[in-house]
Amino acid sequence: MNKSRKHRILLGLVCLSMIIWGVSWSSAKVLGRYGDALSVAFIRFFVVIAVLLPTIPVLKLRFEIKQEGLKYLLFASIFLGLYTTSFFRGLQLGNAGAAGVLVTITNPLFAFIIGIIISKIVPRKIELLGLLLGLTAGGFLLKIWVNTDSIFESGNLLFIAASILWALMSKMTSLSKPFTHPIVFSFWLHATVPVLMIPFVDFSDVLNIFKTADSLFWWNMAYFGIINSSFATVTYLSATTVIGAEKASTFIFLVPVSAIATSYFTLDEVIHWHTIVGMALGVIAVMVINGTIKK
Repeated sequence: MNKSRKHRILLGLVCLSMIIWGVSWSSAKVLGRYGDALSVAFIRFFVVIAVLLPTIPVLKLRFEIKQEGLKYLLFASIFLGLYTTSFFRGLQLGNAGAAGVLVTITNPLFAFIIGIIISKIVPRKIELLGLLLGLTAGGFLLKIWVNTDSIFESGNLLFIAASILWALMSKMTSLSKPFTHPIVFSFWLHATVPVLMIPFVDFSDVLNIFKTADSLFWWNMAYFGIINSSFATVTYLSATTVIGAEKASTFIFLVPVSAIATSYFTLDEVIHWHTIVGMALGVIAVMVINGTIKK
């Protein structure tokens, strides 16, 4: 298989991962009924570890990271742990409906800014146009002309912080490429973060979740932990090592599209005209930045 074909397959898998991420919003709503969000997230990390642990030897990989790569693992783990804390704390204070849109729309912008600062990667004019389209898409999805004041509420500011932290985590992952395989890096990343979360987790709530969990909980946890995190997130992190954290992050513009479509079919939520415009602009932004649309 030539390099160009591998590249196209990877981009296709990243697009599929964004759809999976979008669908996971509805799954997360179900899991949130069973306990504190951090407790659910804590359990999810162990599901991911359980999936990746046998995957690495099956793929004939080794659980090794060169010493030079340990600093990237440490920083990525800290950023992912802070991201999880900021995002779920934001859900407690802010508008949950705006959470996904704020994080997914602002993340590519922060990824490019971080790329400029750390790697001196200056976006081309076409990439700047794509970012502008993506931000405009977010404005339509949020109906910003009506909800301007609510964007700056304390909870939503935490969503912005979460977006920056995710961009930083993605950059650390992309920089780890010379020192280990991305799947191995993802395993150690998901193994380290729960350790960092221990001071913030209410273990009595975790035990209560296990006591009250039914088949609905475990089906959604399987989706969220195995399909969403073990496949989609690992695929995304792998893409950052191939095409860079900056370009990989632009695919996140697709997440609200699948999330809104899923909400329509599973939760009977109404899709308004401004939502359709925002979804279309988000798709076009990804196509522009990644060269699908040349002119």
